[in-house]
Amino acid sequence: MLQLLIRRAALLVVFAVCGICGCGQTGSDPLLFPEVHFRVFPAGQATFHVDALSSGGASYTSVIGQQFTATAAFDFVLENAGPGFRGVFEVDPSTGDQITVTLAVICLGGQTQVSDSTGPGKPTATVSIPFVRGAACNPGAPPPDTGVSPPPSNPEVRIDICAPLPNLTTCSTTSKDQSFGVLFTGSLGDPFTSHLTSGSTPAIYFYQSPQQNINAVFTRAPLTGMLLTAQLLIDGEINQTRASTGNVIISQDL
Repeated sequence: MLQLLIRRAALLVVFAVCGICGCGQTGSDPLLFPEVHFRVFPAGQATFHVDALSSGGASYTSVIGQQFTATAAFDFVLENAGPGFRGVFEVDPSTGDQITVTLAVICLGGQTQVSDSTGPGKPTATVSIPFVRGAACNPGAPPPDTGVSPPPSNPEVRIDICAPLPNLTTCSTTSKDQSFGVLFTGSLGDPFTSHLTSGSTPAIYFYQSPQQNINAVFTRAPLTGMLLTAQLLIDGEINQTRASTGNVIISQDL
């Protein structure tokens, strides 16, 4: 599985369309789940925290209450997660920081997008897409709207991607001392499903309901000889930290 992921990472340019659409495979059939992006855009520099982040099947609790500082786009990505999708992001009103949050559900059938912004007297930005029509984006009936957040993901598998500043060898998604906007490509999945993706730093990926193990490869695009770092957290606990100027490889039995 790991060797297969490495080969796929080398072919990501060829499969750029799948990287954009969040395609995946289960055997020879295309994956029906979309790729879901909660992207935070600061107005200048902004410090924010996450009040809620969920899909139809799980809440992603490890980011709740964590403080992030952004000088450019900051991406939270859900893979292998079904509808609906919801995120609540908050700034400290005393700082004057403002953010716009965009939720994009991307699949082979197209893209659905909504956005919301903070402002004076409005410290939170809330985005949600309860149900996406079309077979490519909707693998089944929409879950009932109970008004209650779904249970925590079990296990919660999270991968943080960041790029150190040129004079540093480490970085963290919770620190402002990192390089924003570094492009990367990647592949992540379990023994049954794989996803190709592309994005920019910093980004936090959640992989819903992995089976047996999780494997991932991320690479700066284009290769620059500069470091890219990936950190694997399982149920909120740091499990692995990997950095490389080539392929950054994560592999972990669950």
